[in-house]
Amino acid sequence: MKKLILLSFSILFALAVNAQIHIDKSKINPAYLKFLPSNANPEDLRPSDIPSEQVLKQMGLSDEEIAEAMAFKNSTGKYAKNGNEAVEVNDNLAKFYETFGDTLVADTTTYPKARIYGQDVFRNNELSFYQKALDAKAPENYKVGSGDEISISVWGYSEFSENLMVDERGYITPSSYGRIYVKGLTFKRMRSLLKSKFGSFLDMKNSEIDVTLSYSRVITVNIVGEVYNPGSYSIPAINTAFNALIAANGPNQLGTVRNIYIKRDGKTVDSLDVYQFLFNPTRSQDIYMQDGDYLFVPPAKHIVEVSGAVNRPYTYEAKTGESVASLIKYAGGYTTNAFSDVVTLKSIEYNSIKVNDVHNDHAKSTTVKNGDEIIVNTISNKISNVVTVKGSIGVAGDYEFIRGEKLLDLLNRSKCIADKTFLDKVYIIRLNEDRTKTHISVNLESVLKDVNHKDNIYLKEYDIVRVLSIDDFYDEFSVSVLGAVRSGGEFDFGVGMTLQDVLLQSGGLTQQAEGSRVEVSRIMDYDISSNKLKPRRAVVKTISIGEDLVLSNEAMDFELQPFDQIFVRENPDFEDAKNVVLTGEVKYPGTYTLLSKDEKISSVIKRAGGLTNYAYLDGVKMYRRFVNQITEEVELNIPDAILDSILTDVELSNIYNKELLNREILKSKSINIDSLVYDVVYFNMKEAMSNKSKHNLVLLEGDSIIIPKHLDLVHITGDLNNLNGNSISAPFIDRRASYYVNNFAGGFSKDNKKSSTIVVHANGVSKKSLNLGLFSISPKVKPGSTIKVVSEHKVKRKKQDDIDYNKHIESVIIKVTAMMSLYLLIERVNNGF
Repeated sequence: MKKLILLSFSILFALAVNAQIHIDKSKINPAYLKFLPSNANPEDLRPSDIPSEQVLKQMGLSDEEIAEAMAFKNSTGKYAKNGNEAVEVNDNLAKFYETFGDTLVADTTTYPKARIYGQDVFRNNELSFYQKALDAKAPENYKVGSGDEISISVWGYSEFSENLMVDERGYITPSSYGRIYVKGLTFKRMRSLLKSKFGSFLDMKNSEIDVTLSYSRVITVNIVGEVYNPGSYSIPAINTAFNALIAANGPNQLGTVRNIYIKRDGKTVDSLDVYQFLFNPTRSQDIYMQDGDYLFVPPAKHIVEVSGAVNRPYTYEAKTGESVASLIKYAGGYTTNAFSDVVTLKSIEYNSIKVNDVHNDHAKSTTVKNGDEIIVNTISNKISNVVTVKGSIGVAGDYEFIRGEKLLDLLNRSKCIADKTFLDKVYIIRLNEDRTKTHISVNLESVLKDVNHKDNIYLKEYDIVRVLSIDDFYDEFSVSVLGAVRSGGEFDFGVGMTLQDVLLQSGGLTQQAEGSRVEVSRIMDYDISSNKLKPRRAVVKTISIGEDLVLSNEAMDFELQPFDQIFVRENPDFEDAKNVVLTGEVKYPGTYTLLSKDEKISSVIKRAGGLTNYAYLDGVKMYRRFVNQITEEVELNIPDAILDSILTDVELSNIYNKELLNREILKSKSINIDSLVYDVVYFNMKEAMSNKSKHNLVLLEGDSIIIPKHLDLVHITGDLNNLNGNSISAPFIDRRASYYVNNFAGGFSKDNKKSSTIVVHANGVSKKSLNLGLFSISPKVKPGSTIKVVSEHKVKRKKQDDIDYNKHIESVIIKVTAMMSLYLLIERVNNGF
């Protein structure tokens, strides 16, 4: 019914003329009637009636629909004004409804996967469907009928141009000429007839004629049977029977795709075969329906399953008498690994399943029945007629087995005879008939001297020949460079390699090595003559590095041995530049490099030109980076239940955190920046300006000191009735916190806990009230301080449940187990250190 509404709605657009347009309100989608008052006519819709873009979004319209509505509202794009305003209003309204009609055609219904191949062609709209009756191009075999509008144009020596409607009797009536009967003619035949007829009063020899279908008549067809949406549909006659099936979304899970009938006046006049359309499109004929025709989709018959090594395994519908070969063709044919000589046909006979072999030469003559299953088997993956060469010399891989070929023949084919071929032994692994294997050893040197030697044996199918190389028996030696070099790591060792050679390959010494030393550690002594290694562990050479990063000639010529380790030590006095940041009330704020390891706050302040007259020393803050000890990346592998017990116990948690930190430090020399956090360091800036004061802290890399301007306000916040969750500020008067609350915040309420009043100074230091029992003394307030007033929240006690001793015992056991597991874990880690 939905499609019927949509199609009828589309046809209305063709009726738009320069006068008032006529639109049936009952056939418009209710979503678009939201534009209008309930008592308004769709014909009366005007651009000013379109609501705002925000309202349209709330109505659930898509972005494309909203853009179209805005264009109509603002008279832009295809709705732009360029002529008679009265005509344009009607034309634009028709365009507007037409555009929205197109958006409704898309079917958003989700359908199940087709049971039979071909059913989903109609569900997925893979065929074209003409929603509009106008401006459709008629194919040559389209049959003209009453209601069609024909456009005839003649140009050249003669001129003629008219749109002619085919009347109820089948005639068109061109001006200056009599009636011409065209009903029932194909479009091709009608074009030829009109050219002949027009030749009697126009010079067609020197003119051209063009005949097109400007409006297709609308017919009503009835689509019934096993379809998703049976019913009567008004569609343009230019649609074929295939196209018409789209309106009903095609056959349902039970519907046939091979025997779809067109009935007219109670008789079957034609039938459709979807497979003919899909697999032989050039031979299929378009079938056009007439007004009142029935499209009947009966249940499917002769269902056949095709599985195995075919390109499109699926369930197919066969016609009576169709063969195994036809069904395999529908399934896309055989795959490359299909065993096509014989296919398996399973059939239901006498209440049992019978298996038959269908040979390739009988596939076209063997017919299928309902319920049959065609299975195409795959060929074996086993490789035959093969011999294999393995090894690190020549070209390893599979080779064709040639009967009568000997070992040397295969080795020559695979390029395995070379200078580095190990001639003493070549091995052949042979597969016996009982599937066991025999290991055969031959002397290749003897075979090369005499091709008739007994070791040049005949090969058999599936033999594996393993050829060795001299290089297989030699170790790859290396040396390593660590420490203050640009590109440390392992380097290939060669006889005669010196310390200079390996340092150059490692990119040379870095500045950190200046004034330090190089150590060469040796774990093996290498005898060149015998090519043997003897274990040894010692530092065999220690070399001083000059201030210009130069080593002595003697040191540079020091010869290395396999697996030597060269350690380039860093100068302990060398340090990279370490910076701190000063911001706020100093004369020259910015970044400063620390001049020594123990440079203090007062020194850096002095280098920055000292404090300004506006510096507020009680509000100075310093931020310092610290290592974040608990991170997900370094978390030890401990069961969740035990870990929960550890982290809820203070003592166990401290031990656990220490182990995490040790593990991270051992895992990497450097700490990832993601594991660093900034904390506030509290100190007294006035005292810090004295060099001997403990508040004059030694600065570290990354420290940041913020010196604010003098502050003259005090802030009050917390649970006070007149604050409404906000804070207020008052001028600094050098009084205690209670004075500010009583005089500026309306005083304490009965719920406030005076003894818990807190004052947070501008530098971050917090002070709490002094509780003396019967009364309390609130903290002193400084400029820039914040007073926090808290309330006493009474907790309603719940009735205590009976003690479950089993749960308590279980909790104690878990904690004891956790402590024991942690103890064993720490012992294991310490032993590993």
